[in-house]
Amino acid sequence: MEKGIVMTSYYHYHNGSWTKQALHVEDIRPEDITWTERISEMSVMTGNILKIETREDHEALWGSHIYRQSLGDEADHADFQFYLDRDDLILMNIDVPKMFSYTEVELLNDKSRRSAVETFYIIIKNTTHEYMAQIDIFEQKLHSILWEVKERNNIKILNQVAEADHQLLLCKTQIVTVTELFMMTEEAFGKEVEESKYYYQMKMRVERARFLINAYEEEIDALLDFENLVSSYRGNEITKTLTIFTALFAPATLLGAIWGMNFKYMPELDWKLGYLMALLLMIMVTYFIYIYLKGKGWMGNLLDNKSHHKNKFF
Repeated sequence: MEKGIVMTSYYHYHNGSWTKQALHVEDIRPEDITWTERISEMSVMTGNILKIETREDHEALWGSHIYRQSLGDEADHADFQFYLDRDDLILMNIDVPKMFSYTEVELLNDKSRRSAVETFYIIIKNTTHEYMAQIDIFEQKLHSILWEVKERNNIKILNQVAEADHQLLLCKTQIVTVTELFMMTEEAFGKEVEESKYYYQMKMRVERARFLINAYEEEIDALLDFENLVSSYRGNEITKTLTIFTALFAPATLLGAIWGMNFKYMPELDWKLGYLMALLLMIMVTYFIYIYLKGKGWMGNLLDNKSHHKNKFF
């Protein structure tokens, strides 16, 4: 093949039936207000690119649409290119079984006589199956995280929550693109498309996906708030515990430091019962501080074994 010559195959839906053609893009002669004037532009599009044209005598959509996106790898995705007007639907780089749920032979023998717009709705609805499956997987993961938070509260759980939130954002981005594409067909072709059952099915699919994503966003936000609450409480309990132990053993530490000095003249060193008296003094002062803290209610749940059961949140 000569350099600069691009060979492409495309599916063309016109007058209720499909045809498949393989041509050099450069050999297609552009004609005004037909798909031929966009084929060269479409052939080099990748990713999510949507364009619309609404002239007085002609309405059309064309662009590139990602129909499969991995939630773990940005580069792992697949897209197709399309052109749509009232009479023609052009598809390039498509996976027929995935988009139509039947083989290429069955597609080319399809004589359903739908309009081009209705056929496009069927395709877009089928491409959302994988998005909906990803949302279902996300739902299972979120359910697992909700129960893991009760069992343990650490950086691993927080990382799982952040990862789930990122995946939800990816799902939302994908559904936003589908929603925009759906809305653009309404803008281009007007209210007449609303009479089709395929329009209604697509509308319900988009609304269901958006409802699920919004609901899961609220759950993620609530989970993060709950995680912050549990972490804050446990952190305060740890700080309080360390403070109490410091207060209880401060007298013994102080007295031990005093009698650990190496001055030559220390009268207590000659006391016959000095050792015993020092121990008793340390115990008495520590006990007095304990009684004082408990009387003030500052001991909290530190010594309450029942409040620290492993299946409790706090």
